[in-house]
Amino acid sequence: MKKIKVYRVLGGILAVYGIIGYFANLLYKGLERGIILSYPTIVGALTSFVLNIFLWAGLILLWRADKNESPDKKSKWLTFIKIYVIFSLLVVTTAIIIPHLVKSLKG
Repeated sequence: MKKIKVYRVLGGILAVYGIIGYFANLLYKGLERGIILSYPTIVGALTSFVLNIFLWAGLILLWRADKNESPDKKSKWLTFIKIYVIFSLLVVTTAIIIPHLVKSLKG
């Protein structure tokens, strides 16, 4: 009989809730304002994905569950966290650079 790990279940619930909650919020805002694809809208959507506390907590709990169950193996969730951090830094850098780039090209 396989034991259910609390970290793994809670991490999965938080990660799924973070993803579903993000898309529900994005859909709600899109329907409320009318779907407008502009730079501020896209950056706002990506920034809210980057700052999604439920997804962060879920990924960290899943990573810790892997480390607790088998400390000698490398966790696949750590790889997802690294990709998420790289994506987050890319989004923040893009959000900072693009307005300055547009101003310099116009002016």
